[in-house]
Parts: sequence; structure tokens; C-alpha cells
Amino acid sequence: MTEYERVEILNYPCVYYMGPNDPSKKINGHSSNSHNFGYDDEKGDYKVINGDHIGFRYEIIDHLGSGSFG
Repeated sequence: MTEYERVEILNYPCVYYMGPNDPSKKINGHSSNSHNFGYDDEKGDYKVINGDHIGFRYEIIDHLGSGSFG
């Protein structure tokens, strides 16, 4: 887990999925970053990393598409 995830996980009552154990394969969020703690790019789009988690509940498996209907 990254340092940010070690703090973030305390806000979740249930954890279903954590993603890879290798922090180098994850985004290390920072509370000082104005783009969703570093998880979004400059346009506000989520930076997708296959194999990682969303909210300690869902696994990101693959890219489905882009745009409004992606």
C-alpha cells in the first residue's frame, strides 16, 4: 500500500479489494495536489491503472472507452 492509502483505508468500514502490493504500480496521492489528490489529470479525468482499486471495492480490469459514453 502507498502512504496515502494507509490513511485513506481507515475511512472505509469494509475493504473488498486492495490492488497490487507494489506501490510503484500505483499513484501515490498527496493531499496537497489539487487534482483529486493526484488521481486525476489536468482535465479532471481519472488516471486509470489496470489492476488498481477504486474505493477499496472495485478492481480496474481494462479500459472500456472514452468520452461521455466510455
